[in-house]
Amino acid sequence: MTFQMWSPFHYLFIISPFMLIIVFYFLFKKCDEKTLRLIGMYLSLVGIALLVGRNTEIYLKADQVNPEMIPLQICHLANFFLFFAFLFKSRVLFSIAFCFNMPAAFLSIVFADSLTNYATILNWQGMAYIWGHALIVGVVLWAYFNGMVHINLKTLRRIVWVVTGMFFSSIVINNLFMEWMPGFVSNYFYTMIPQSGTPLELIYNMGETTTILGLQVNPIYILLLLFVGLSVVFMFYGLYLILNKVRKVDRSLYRLKAS
Repeated sequence: MTFQMWSPFHYLFIISPFMLIIVFYFLFKKCDEKTLRLIGMYLSLVGIALLVGRNTEIYLKADQVNPEMIPLQICHLANFFLFFAFLFKSRVLFSIAFCFNMPAAFLSIVFADSLTNYATILNWQGMAYIWGHALIVGVVLWAYFNGMVHINLKTLRRIVWVVTGMFFSSIVINNLFMEWMPGFVSNYFYTMIPQSGTPLELIYNMGETTTILGLQVNPIYILLLLFVGLSVVFMFYGLYLILNKVRKVDRSLYRLKAS
């Protein structure tokens, strides 16, 4: 079974996270907070298990370690961020998942061009891509609607610093991995080249790759990519505030009707 962009299956893929939210709501609506956190941890472990299966399959095909097997991509990290967010009730990790990992995962669902390169999606790589991204979006939104995501300006500042730090660290890591593993492209956070079929290709073409302090980098692309990434963070912080206001209005109307 192959994947085609904008096919009925692709549209089903796009709405799948929201279908998961509805299923999770009816399955777990009577659970208390502690149980919900445990369920969130288990769902995150499912994502991690899919990732392990994917990486094992890649290793068996290549018969050597390569950057694709090291889970440092934005969406790969999301599984671990969510697990530890549920485990420690971490406001910062939940906020990063909501403002950064979730929109990145949803964009990977909408712009799923890389799936078209698979001879079949009925393998670990295909299933990890499909179910992994759907789970990230679905679980993060489910956590929000269960009152686990809390973002204020102090938390937002921490998100910006963490995301910026991971972003610039990825440039160094990418260059080191390609030096240590010749013949492979390391592209964590897409700081080396953009994901094909996405608008990032436009900003990549605005600059040229050069060597700075021994690192291969496209300075214009990097700065614009960081701007896009932080813009997404602030945009979803705004979405968080809007959703909170809507929920408060709904609660107020419910109380008025009840009285």
